Amino acid sequence: MKYKTETILTAIGILLFGILFGGGILLYGNLEGSPETLELVQSFMEDENIDEFSEQQLISYMGYLFIYLSAVSFAWIILGAVAIFLFKKENKGKIAGILLIVTAILGTLSTIGLGIFSGIFYLTAGVMAMTRSRSAS
Repeated sequence: MKYKTETILTAIGILLFGILFGGGILLYGNLEGSPETLELVQSFMEDENIDEFSEQQLISYMGYLFIYLSAVSFAWIILGAVAIFLFKKENKGKIAGILLIVTAILGTLSTIGLGIFSGIFYLTAGVMAMTRSRSAS
């Protein structure tokens, strides 16, 4: 197998995006109807003197953020799996490398920096694939 290191790095990135995906789902599930969350939001709003929003609005915005992070992380997991599939194909390492580099940049930015470690693994695998495919040709 020609791209074994790149495949392993991509799999680690997928695992880290999977943790972000699962964390978003778990946090969203524990957010609604929790008295601890309501107390935390009330104390935050009192400390910061926030009068524009109600507690429930702030909790629902946080829920939307967790849903967004989960959906975006799932998309980057799928693109990482596509890159691994392309590594298995003959002569598709350069395409997989480009896909991983773009996914690393967009994944880090779209997860508001929470996907930085996954992005680093994707970026490393993408650069390695690009240099390997360039030296092979």
